[in-house]
Amino acid sequence: MMRFLEQFASASIASTASTASPFSAQAILDGLSDAVLVVDADSTLLYASRGWQALSGHEADGPREDTPTAPRAQGHGTAAQRLREALHPADQSRWDMLARHVSRRERPDCWRLRIMGADHHYRWCEVRSQSLSLASPWPATLTVHDISERVQQEQIDAANLRSLTRLIKGLPAMVYRARNNRHWSMEYISDGCLAITGLSPQQLLDHPSLTYGEMIHPEDADRVWEQVQSALEARTPFTLAYRIHHRDGDVIQVQEKGHGIYSPDGTPLAVEGIIFAVDTSGLAEDAA
Repeated sequence: MMRFLEQFASASIASTASTASPFSAQAILDGLSDAVLVVDADSTLLYASRGWQALSGHEADGPREDTPTAPRAQGHGTAAQRLREALHPADQSRWDMLARHVSRRERPDCWRLRIMGADHHYRWCEVRSQSLSLASPWPATLTVHDISERVQQEQIDAANLRSLTRLIKGLPAMVYRARNNRHWSMEYISDGCLAITGLSPQQLLDHPSLTYGEMIHPEDADRVWEQVQSALEARTPFTLAYRIHHRDGDVIQVQEKGHGIYSPDGTPLAVEGIIFAVDTSGLAEDAA
């Protein structure tokens, strides 16, 4: 981008016909969906492409310069003279940090900043920076990409995940994802594991020598394996009833409902589902 700006800026200066050319630097930069800015060390806008007007919501209010590197007293397409003043107040300190990176000639990663529009609504943006000249860190060129829709979806997904996590935590059951092996090596276990097995999720996840498969009653282990494999081969859900050994030594009757996870070629990779304890005390009283 820097070479592009420098080459086209030089071409604009060298040719008086560049303003009318459809391939002028100004025309090409204005055709980009992203905003291209040139800022000084104090965040003064020296240049702004037309994408900035669309992003910030400010109308153009002055004559356009044809040279992207030409100084201007006021940024094109914005009433704010300083980019920092166009940022959400909570992000102004992040801009200060980014500016320090530029001053030290460091190439910071992509930054997320909120641009306040003329309607006082803000847009989430990814901002990348690079010094315009090898001789000095300033002025610097910024490319500003609107990611508001992506951030909104991320926030929705995060809220959904928090709700799902609270729901799973409150279930009197063990939600799991396990590898398809005789140990049923767990990749994920919910907090309900503690009530059913007497072990915390961390104890089953972090200790390979202690697996859920070893907790299944020996008389039921082969049947559980065979029923799950039959369901995976048929690509159908499975429902199981079997016994496990609780950590305190008791034998617990459980019921499990699950299904397979497959690779694109159909190979079973894992199983996931839910396991809950079955209260058999009532049945024993009825039998007596």
